[in-house]
Amino acid sequence: MTDGGGIFYSTVALQLYNMLGIRKERVDPGEPWQNYAETLFSIQRRLGDHAFSNARTWPEIQQAHQTWWKNYNSEHHYAHRERQDGRHSPSEVLREVLGRTYSEEVLSRALYATQFTRHLDRHGYLKFKHWRFFGENGLAGEEVSVWVYEDTVKVEHQATTLSLYSVRLSPDRHQITEVKNARRLETHFRSPQLDLWQLSDTEWLLALRRPEPIARKKSSKIVPLAEQLMLASRLAQPDSRCAKRVTQTHLLQQIR
Repeated sequence: MTDGGGIFYSTVALQLYNMLGIRKERVDPGEPWQNYAETLFSIQRRLGDHAFSNARTWPEIQQAHQTWWKNYNSEHHYAHRERQDGRHSPSEVLREVLGRTYSEEVLSRALYATQFTRHLDRHGYLKFKHWRFFGENGLAGEEVSVWVYEDTVKVEHQATTLSLYSVRLSPDRHQITEVKNARRLETHFRSPQLDLWQLSDTEWLLALRRPEPIARKKSSKIVPLAEQLMLASRLAQPDSRCAKRVTQTHLLQQIR
């Protein structure tokens, strides 16, 4: 259940729906509350802000979220006020509904067309489709994941996004013709080595196009244009002056 965003109707998304057996539903225009998962975050921001603002440690934040989640699922909701079955809270409405789970093998097969694996070089760049994309120089030599969406390339390591790129694909979707809006994200993988000077994303060349491969010419057979004649000293005996004269005369006739 989503809104009318183009990303939910992209070619990649439709392929995933088909492979995983997902039925795509769209909320009515102007009725975002129908998307229960989306409105959940807005409600949490309003109802849980006080508890979250008082939390000072990660365990306290987790406890505040757990308390809010329990109360939210057990309290009566305005959207369910007219139900005739006596179910007025989310836990009552969804008590017999179970989500579908997929094995890691099935998900890997479904996402294979959009996820690629690369290694970062010593400067933090990876090679992908005749381009060099920056990931993170603090992860030199490490393995990263490259995700390709409709018009976005994302470099990720251990479920943490390192960089994002807006791209334009060729008509056959096999090549990247243009890269723009390159963004490097701040992560805890940042190299401890400080930069000599600070550069913005526009000054730092985060995406570099690699030179087009040059086709190698096939080696051809060398055809000699002239034939090297043997020296006269090789044809005659050293002590035979007459033989030398005959040999030299013979060579001059051949040259003429």
